[in-house]
Parts: sequence; structure tokens; C-alpha cells
Amino acid sequence: MTARASETVGVPHAVAVLSTTRGSGATLLTAAAGLLIDEGVGRLGQSVILMDADLDAGGLTQLTRSWNAVSDAPVDGLLGFAEDTIGLEERSVSRRLRHVRTGDGLRQDMSLFPLGPGEKPGERLPADGTLEAVVGTSVERLMELGGCLLVDCGVGRTAVTQEVCHRVEHLVLVGQREPEGGREAAGLMAWLTDRGLSGKVLGWVCNSPRGGPAGAVADPARAGAPLVRLPYDAAAAQAVRSGRTPGQGSPLVQNLSALLRARWPDVLNTGGREAG
Repeated sequence: MTARASETVGVPHAVAVLSTTRGSGATLLTAAAGLLIDEGVGRLGQSVILMDADLDAGGLTQLTRSWNAVSDAPVDGLLGFAEDTIGLEERSVSRRLRHVRTGDGLRQDMSLFPLGPGEKPGERLPADGTLEAVVGTSVERLMELGGCLLVDCGVGRTAVTQEVCHRVEHLVLVGQREPEGGREAAGLMAWLTDRGLSGKVLGWVCNSPRGGPAGAVADPARAGAPLVRLPYDAAAAQAVRSGRTPGQGSPLVQNLSALLRARWPDVLNTGGREAG
């Protein structure tokens, strides 16, 4: 075996995370993945953007309210982008981002694109039929920034969710314990298949957000075996809600890191020399 230098440091990916059902923990996993990528390769130039596209619940917007994040815009996120007075194709997302900061300097270039400020920002989004185009364009603009874009779509199976899925590269479904989680994932897969999006689906993640073991029985006739089974990890969940990366001893971190490396081996690439 010879050693070879890696050609890239942190390759960007655009991924939409879809919940099979409310309460599956998809928002927490989206945020946790962003924190892991930032900790792993942020110092080397990889940027991470977390976007909230869950217009019904705004889970990511709510979860990150306690994070140390700042914005130059009084009305930021999707709401600010939607309220811009210039033409849609000329709008910029850069000044609508919230930049995450910590006192220990670990955050290199991690940004949030929430629904916007206010307790219920989703209620102020356009209701004149333009929202689908606004969300789709914002996804494109965020992808153009070149970072790893992780979009939390929530559980809604709407035209807006469909638009997001058409724009990104990959889709990941997050469901609860099997076998019920497998049936829910199969239902969501059928919805995506009807819209020509099944080819983007990497698979589903079996999460256990409320405790109890992740089941080991999958239904291959429906959704197949999950990509990974994530254990209940209360300490990790609390860390993520506080904007901190859980420790490396966390079962959630270990399993989620393994999934990232298996599906996107370049996204956590440090540019070091690897066995080849």
C-alpha cells in the first residue's frame, strides 16, 4: 500500500432532511450533523449552512434560538429574503444569514438560514402563491455559496418541500423505531417516487429520539433496512440544543459520524495523507 495525498478538503453537499412523522428527531439530527462537520473540517475552510424549510413548525429556527448567532439584517432568514424589494433572481442570501459564534473559536464558518425573526415567522411568509419560487431560489443561492447545505424540511409533503427536493443533490429520510418507522419511511418514499425524486434518496435513518432501543427488524418490501440506527442520547441532544458539539464519546456522535463518512467520505476530509 502506498500513501497518497487527498485532493480535496471538505467537499460541499446539498442535502434535504425529511421527517417521516412529527417528533422523529430530524431537526436535531440536522443540527448535529452541521456541528460535526464544522468541528471536523471548519478550521480547514469547509463552511456549513443550516436552512429551515419546515414552514409549519420551524423546528430548526426554534432549536437554534439559544445559539450564539448574529445577523447584520434586522429581518433575516427566509422571511427577509422573501420581503426583499428587488427582483427574485437578483436577491442575495448572504446578508440574510445568521453567523454562529462561540467563545472558544471553534466555529469557523457556520451559518443559519432560519425562517426569520419573531415568535412565528412562518406566519409572515408570502401567501400570494410566490412562496414556492422564493424558497427554491433561496436554496439555489445558498448552494452557490459553496458550503455544505443541510435543509430541514420537516414532515410536510407540500409543493414547497417538493421544490426543495428538486433543487438539492440528496435526500435523507428520518423515521422512528422499526417496524413502524419503516412503514412511515415507505409512505414518504412513495410520495417522492410519484414526483420523480426517488433517485435522490440515500435511504432512511432509524432514530430513537424519546428513548428505548432502536428496533432491529426492518421491512425490506417497504423501505428496506435503515442506513443507520441512532440510539437515544439525552446528553448529546442537550448539547446540540445549546449549540455545542457533543463529545466524541457520545453514541449519537459515533453513529452519525459513521453515517457521514460512509455516505459522504469527502465531506469530513481533512486533506491529510491517507492509505491508498
